Amino acid sequence: MHDKSVDDMTLDIIEKEQRADLVGQIWQYTLGLERYVVKLRNQINRLAIRAGEQLPYPEVESDFTMRVFMDHPAFHEFDTELSTEGTNWPVPE
Repeated sequence: MHDKSVDDMTLDIIEKEQRADLVGQIWQYTLGLERYVVKLRNQINRLAIRAGEQLPYPEVESDFTMRVFMDHPAFHEFDTELSTEGTNWPVPE
């Protein structure tokens, strides 16, 4: 039986950290996009009110991120990276 060398184990750890970092960055970007969508929906609702029209988005909040990511089978592997705390992607004004 072949035992993994220290170098192979180190490479495995580095690859896992790189995958986790990628997942974390995609997560942060997705949260930023979702906040932007909510902001746009609020703006559209304000315009609809001014125009005397019915609100196109009565509920502006989205659960897309939670539905897609948190129900994924690999969520727990990346639960540290998939935190909603301290999101740092800027939302355009």
